[in-house]
Amino acid sequence: MTTATDFSLFKEDFFKNFGLKLDNYKERQLERRIRQLIDREKIGSFDALIGKLKKEDQFLNDFFCYLTINTSEFFRDPRIYDYLRQQALIDLLGRNQKVNIWSMGCSRGEEPYTLAILLSELKALNRATILASDFDDKARAEAKKGYYSKHQLEKMPSEILSNYFDQTGGGYQIKGKIRDSVKFEKHNFLENIYRGLPQMHLVLCRNVFIYFKLEVQEWIVEQLSKVIAPDGYFIIGCSEFIGKPEQHGLIKIKPSIYQKVA
Repeated sequence: MTTATDFSLFKEDFFKNFGLKLDNYKERQLERRIRQLIDREKIGSFDALIGKLKKEDQFLNDFFCYLTINTSEFFRDPRIYDYLRQQALIDLLGRNQKVNIWSMGCSRGEEPYTLAILLSELKALNRATILASDFDDKARAEAKKGYYSKHQLEKMPSEILSNYFDQTGGGYQIKGKIRDSVKFEKHNFLENIYRGLPQMHLVLCRNVFIYFKLEVQEWIVEQLSKVIAPDGYFIIGCSEFIGKPEQHGLIKIKPSIYQKVA
């Protein structure tokens, strides 16, 4: 039977070997998921799990994916994208010659590609740079390919599907102009990566906070507040919130949508 001490030692070993500090994650939720994995895979112990992660690259990639539960879809939460299309993007394009956009925790690429489609519909794709980042190598590799099954696109409007995807091999390949407009990078949001970034006019960090402790969430928001340009927009998940946005120079304009004070 494993103990809380075993789990603490596991977190230390994991950080030493793989560079990701699990102390920043919500502990009870994280420990429960890892114990479930150990039982399901019949690994036996936290020590054995570390050994398996060190020896099997594919298992390590799958483990990172398991930690973050990569779930996303195109046009997820239409309310957000309606606001972007009808107000935020038009506002940003009216005030800036070039708009910098960052999709944090981009998973398999659905979110940044949706943003590229919106910009294309507004005839402004060439006026934006879209950065998409995720720590998970496997998810990021799938995102770069831009290939999706019929099931993944079953809610896609038919006009968007025909205009921005080519049907091939039983699925759909996103068209080159959309795929090439997104730059994918590996980022660990718990490290100080923010200083090297340009000023961002729109940052989407949806369903990322839910995995982290409150103090870690606040640290990320503080770093982002320095990156977001004056009057820029910051969007989080529908089940997430920022406790005191004014402390970070942000104002809440709609549920999940914040704007940086000029």
